[in-house]
Amino acid sequence: MYSYSDADYEVIRSAEQILTRDCMKDFGLTYRPTKNPTPTAAQDRRYGITDMDGAARYGYRMPPQQDTPEAKLTKDQIKVLYGKRSLGADSTKNLKLEYQGKKIPDDGCLGSAILGFRKPYEDKAGAEVASRISTASYESSQKVPEVRSVFEKWSSCMKQKRYDYASPMDALETPSFLQGKVSANEKKTAVADVSCKERTGLLEVWFDAESAIQKEMIKTDAKALKKLGELHRKKLSAARKILADA
Repeated sequence: MYSYSDADYEVIRSAEQILTRDCMKDFGLTYRPTKNPTPTAAQDRRYGITDMDGAARYGYRMPPQQDTPEAKLTKDQIKVLYGKRSLGADSTKNLKLEYQGKKIPDDGCLGSAILGFRKPYEDKAGAEVASRISTASYESSQKVPEVRSVFEKWSSCMKQKRYDYASPMDALETPSFLQGKVSANEKKTAVADVSCKERTGLLEVWFDAESAIQKEMIKTDAKALKKLGELHRKKLSAARKILADA
């Protein structure tokens, strides 16, 4: 309710692209939005790695993302699409860009469409509350006795496999797992990590503990979060309408 799913973000992005296309059309220019490649399944690392197949293939690294195909644009299209960004110089600060006598938005059609669509649904105060709850609940959950206990069980499971980590986040932050090529050892460690999470029920215990903390925190800030949730729903509804009318 207080954050968008990957599918939601794609709906919003597509709506922004339609608005960009319409803006370009007003300048007598065509613009065909590039289609995003099929996204790799989202990897939520809040509780460390959780996907066994991903662990076996990529260790602790994020799966590679497909590149978004680049659209072939003329100089005029680039100028109108990106506005002052297309010129890439500080000297453009007070420059008024035009195309065939019509003023180009400073942020171009793309930036103008994105910023113009998002602005009515911004709620900085609500977003800050949601972010604070997300951070605080995560930190507090690790102090819950049931979570500390399941961490110990996970650590014991890892030691049986000859890996010495106190918590899943320690494994995730191993320096050698953050750079260079993925080694066979990293993959084996990652597989053991996920296996021990499954064996101990760590993910379920940790999730339930954090959810309980969040529910109590949400009660305190219910009014601010209600407004944020409503704006999210309205924004998605507006995006879907743009796509339906396109």
